[in-house]
Parts: sequence; structure tokens; C-alpha cells
Amino acid sequence: MIGGLLNYVTVLPISLEIARSDPALALPHGDQFDRIITATAKVHRLPLITRDANITDSGVVETLW
Repeated sequence: MIGGLLNYVTVLPISLEIARSDPALALPHGDQFDRIITATAKVHRLPLITRDANITDSGVVETLW
């Protein structure tokens, strides 16, 4: 099942722009992985698929789920 889903996934690299925007995000915690994921969605103007309330409640990016 997961193998088939990989045909629809694009892995985006952590660019300098993403790394620079990460510390400025208005997230209520310091989880570095959440910050990188959220910054990536923000920089690429993509919705983020997550149920993490820290991200969804922040309003930093559009979220789906």
C-alpha cells in the first residue's frame, strides 16, 4: 500500500529560505521537526496535512485533515 502512495509524493529539500524562516514561525513550542515541516509548507505555499494541534491552531499555514 505505501509503495503505491510513493508515486504521489515529492520530497522537498530544506532550502536556505526554509531554514531561515523556521525560527520566526509563531508556533507554541520548539519542536524542530514541526518547524521545518511547517516552514516547508509555508515557503512552497502548500497546505500541510496534519492533525497536530500545535500547528493547526497556530494558523501559520493552511492545514488539512
